[in-house]
Amino acid sequence: MMSTGLTFGTISALFGYTHGIIMERQYSFLVMVVIGSALIPTAIANFAFLPKHLLPAAAKKHPAIKSEGPEEE
Repeated sequence: MMSTGLTFGTISALFGYTHGIIMERQYSFLVMVVIGSALIPTAIANFAFLPKHLLPAAAKKHPAIKSEGPEEE
């Protein structure tokens, strides 16, 4: 869904710019907002829903979790 929004938003802004509906500064701002609308939710989701059970440090705390790496003795 984000790729559709990025594509549509960017193409819409470019259409407006090439047809003289918006100026260069407005075009730059719109493209920045379109890209931000994908990056900000992604960053929030990565922070809030980090799969801690897959991190190597979690394996040391929970011996039942096996890490995929060289075993330390």
